[in-house]
Amino acid sequence: MSAVIRFTGVVQGVGFRPLVYRTAVSCRLAGSVRNTERGVVVEVDGTRSNIEGFYKQVLADPPVLADIHESTISYGPARHFKEFHIADSSGGEGFTPVSPDIATCDECLDDVFDTENRRYRYPFTNCTNCGPRFTIIRTVPYDRRNTTMDPFSMCRDCSEEYHDPGNRRYHAQPNACGVCGPALDLHDAVGGAVEGDPVRKAVGFLGEGAVLAVKGLGGFHLAVEPRNDAWVRRLRQRKRRPSKPFALMVRSMDTARKYCIIDRREEELLLSRERPIVLLRRKPSAESGKLPRSVAPDTHYLGLFLPYTPLHHLLLSEGPDTLIMTSANLSEEPLCFRNEDALESLGGIADYFLSHNRGIARPCDDSVLAVVDSKPVFIRRSRGYVPLSVKTNDGGRVFAAGAHEKNTFCVMREGNAYVSQHIGDLDNAKSIDAYTNGIEDFIRMFRVEPEIAACDAHPDYASTRYARELAERWGCPLVRVQHHHAHIASVLAEHGIRERVIGIALDGTGFGADGAVWGGEFLIASTAGFRRAGHFGYVPMPGGEYCIRETDRMAAALLINAYGGVESIPRFDFFDRFGKKKLETMQRMILSKLNTPLTSSCGRLFDGVSALIGLCSRPTYEAQGAVLLESCAGDMQSLDPYPFRREENGVLLFDETVRRIVDDLRMGESPERMARRFHSTIIRGCLDMTMHIRKETRINRVALSGGVFQNRLMIRHLAGLLKENGFEVFRNMNFPPNDGGISLGQGVIALESLKGGDG
Repeated sequence: MSAVIRFTGVVQGVGFRPLVYRTAVSCRLAGSVRNTERGVVVEVDGTRSNIEGFYKQVLADPPVLADIHESTISYGPARHFKEFHIADSSGGEGFTPVSPDIATCDECLDDVFDTENRRYRYPFTNCTNCGPRFTIIRTVPYDRRNTTMDPFSMCRDCSEEYHDPGNRRYHAQPNACGVCGPALDLHDAVGGAVEGDPVRKAVGFLGEGAVLAVKGLGGFHLAVEPRNDAWVRRLRQRKRRPSKPFALMVRSMDTARKYCIIDRREEELLLSRERPIVLLRRKPSAESGKLPRSVAPDTHYLGLFLPYTPLHHLLLSEGPDTLIMTSANLSEEPLCFRNEDALESLGGIADYFLSHNRGIARPCDDSVLAVVDSKPVFIRRSRGYVPLSVKTNDGGRVFAAGAHEKNTFCVMREGNAYVSQHIGDLDNAKSIDAYTNGIEDFIRMFRVEPEIAACDAHPDYASTRYARELAERWGCPLVRVQHHHAHIASVLAEHGIRERVIGIALDGTGFGADGAVWGGEFLIASTAGFRRAGHFGYVPMPGGEYCIRETDRMAAALLINAYGGVESIPRFDFFDRFGKKKLETMQRMILSKLNTPLTSSCGRLFDGVSALIGLCSRPTYEAQGAVLLESCAGDMQSLDPYPFRREENGVLLFDETVRRIVDDLRMGESPERMARRFHSTIIRGCLDMTMHIRKETRINRVALSGGVFQNRLMIRHLAGLLKENGFEVFRNMNFPPNDGGISLGQGVIALESLKGGDG
């Protein structure tokens, strides 16, 4: 008899066909396996027991990188196959998911560092278990002709490996060597070629303090030897990044432990095949002290990651054991990933360029995570994780445009949501081009014809405007989703929750249903709709968005709001520093409502308090004031809140909090104690409001989301208190709580609307 077996999911580019081949041969089956536009199809002849044994064995022990979503088997009469073989792929209009890029495996590393191996020091060594996937594929099915490896014809040795079922490079699409594959080149800032071994020359330049642009899997990095403070500061000046922490690539776990305290879960992430940047607590040791504070001046944490390509391993084995490896772009611009753009975009930053001639099909930045209570918190989800999907409750073809900041977008089809790599803030033409090009790429690669589109409710976001254009082009409805509803829906999507929850959404900015700037929100929410059950009290923002760039304006607004007027504010350092005349100008703006929107934002409250106690009044990157406030608070083992008030209409007021902070400032209280008490106040206020809502609604499930939940103290203490009081607590686990997760929430809300929900 015969059988046709179909596998869907991440089953291409992960060694699936070679495994099927070996398993079929061991089960004495004849037939074929091939990639199709919808997955992998196996046709076999054999006895029923052998076929069933084969099927169960593949399901029980698939390749390590595979993720089988569905499988089916159907039987028929014998087809009289002669032997088992891997057939040519077939095209069509369907779709099969693509694997993320995977860090170099140990076996390939052994090849790279084995002086007797023909791939000794070859920087593009890979096999079916590792290497580039998402960043080299142009279209499905995943075959070499559909990737950026197409220009490189395999030499005889590589071809023999590729066609040998017993070889781990059997049907490894990027397979290559120094004879036939991509090659490195090194040139200076004006494009002049540097003669000699590119890696060894580059290592020499790094040792002299040069800034090196290094082409990786998903784009360029800027590399600098970090132990010299002047070299670090020079990179900051060139990159226009005065204070934001730099990531460090370290040679090994031993190197990482010199600098940071690392627990078991953090070590697992560092060593994982995804190789993300992991935020780790810096050691107060002499060895750690050799790194200048200028690497990460605002925080007690360092972002460390291990090498994930052979080129990285070569640089760190033959050069310093630690390198700054930061995304190659000017501040707020998208990642540079094309050779032809690198010299123009990075010529004023990099002294030398270590590049290669393997194309990058799409840019993909490094992923960034932290660990809180042994669970991951994504700061940025990109390389290593994209385009892995999350299951949705229902099918339907959806496009979700995402937010304005930390943008990602999302496409959905056949019960799976695919969230894009990190795009960034849509503040300039280059970023918007990267965004629109990325959408067109995903629509084409994932072969989605959307039935519905979703966007943020803010009418002026670039993502909203583009979503309107796309909906018109596709002739489909457009759903405008309130920002904080999308935050909570992203948590519901991750955990497969359909029932209503109490959603606590704390962030910096979101367009509110009443036209105000929301950001301290308590919602009764499901994917079908939401009701605002409570919020932080409104505070005016004199100058609107100027309050984000000049956070002492927010501090002034908090003071005026708390005391009722400038004349009632007692004199203290901030009052004198900011100046009475400026305070009176702020007050006139507030009274006249001139360019002074109201905000309930938790992020703006953090900004204002940070400026008030003297930590940050002119941030040079987003949420710098909040980062400094968290850093100042330290570990905060217990809670000691300032007074606050919850009104019966569901408003949390922090006027008394501000007045008590002023009292502490006048009495010379330490910033550390004030920072701890402020955090405690927000946490206690959120608990109080949530318990009040539970009493009214009997809802016991709580979802936490929004950028404020990147703050370790907020996650740990608020989640802990909620659990102590009997709540079931959910938060983002596989997607960022910041605006990088918004597109997922928008998508599931649109999906609910598509099937007739009341949202």
